[in-house]
This record gives sequence, structure tokens and C-alpha cells, in this order.
Amino acid sequence: MSVAASPWRHGANGVLLAAILAIAALVLHSTPSREAQQSAIVVPGVIGEPVSGRNIRTTVHSVAAAESVTAGNGWAGSTPGIWVVVDLTVQALVDDENTALGTAVLRVGDVSFSASTRPQNGTVATEQLATGVPLSGPLMFEVPADIVAGPAATTAKLEFATDSDPRVDSLLVVPVDLTALVVRPDLEVDFPEWGAR
Repeated sequence: MSVAASPWRHGANGVLLAAILAIAALVLHSTPSREAQQSAIVVPGVIGEPVSGRNIRTTVHSVAAAESVTAGNGWAGSTPGIWVVVDLTVQALVDDENTALGTAVLRVGDVSFSASTRPQNGTVATEQLATGVPLSGPLMFEVPADIVAGPAATTAKLEFATDSDPRVDSLLVVPVDLTALVVRPDLEVDFPEWGAR
């Protein structure tokens, strides 16, 4: 009896082994890569509408371009390039301990530009955020003039996060067409203030 059961047992073992290998292949090919496991959680937004992530809410009200800019604190900056000035409202949602706008980036193609901190307290880039209390004001990005007119400028993106390394956290992304902006000779912006616009 054990001799007759042996071929069935070998056949069943073969089928079981094939099933285990098929499941292992499925798991191997459906498991995200290390890069995908640690990438930011992108939350898309649009200009004029609030967009929220885990601990951040941002509304980009407008985007402008100028050759020189004067901040609300009196700081004046000119550039051989262009200033891209973003008027926005931002706030922390869950926790405000050591919470600032850690990522404020203008990405044009493969090139990224961080918001300038040269205006010091004339920009929201240097301010601490408060839970549930919006902070409204400008962000200023200094970019080369050819970037604003280049082909990648039509699909530029503004990126915001509360951490300078937004891996495994929310990254708010708002698209902006830089080629549609009229470059002004100069631009005066308001001082950052607490409260929504």
C-alpha cells in the first residue's frame, strides 16, 4: 500500500512545490522597491485651492515673476536672473513642535530651487508654523532667466513639506506654468502675517 501511495505523494509534492514557487514569484514582483517604500507621499494640488498632507495644509494664492523684489520687512533683492514669488498660506495640522516649512522647492525639470532665506523674516520660509493657525505671506525663488523661458518651465512644480527630507511623509505638489508669467521689473510683497487670506 505504501508503494502505490508513493507516486501520488510525489505528484502532490510537485504540485505543492509549484504553487509555493508561483506565490513566491508573485510576492517578489509585487513588493515595492526600497526607493518606493521610502519615497514621499505625493499629494497633488492646484493654485487657489487648499491641499493637505499629514501635518501641513497649503494654499498657493498666486505666482508672479520679477527682476527685483522688495519684501515687507524692507529687504530688497535684485538678481541677474528672475525672482519667482509665490503668495501662499501654510499651517501645521497635527504638531507644531520644531515645525517649519522644511521643504519649499520650485522644481523645473530635473533642477530644483529652494526658497530664498535672504529676506529673513520677510518670507514664510524662515517662520515656525503653528497648529491650526495659518501663516500667509511670500516665498521667493531666485532662478536663472533661461529656466523661466525653457521647455521644462511649462510643467514646473512647487513642492512643500514640513520636513527637509519628506521621505515617508506628505509632499504637497502644485503645478505652475512659468512661461505664462509676465516678468515685472520690480515687485513689492507683503510682510508675512498670521491668518488666512
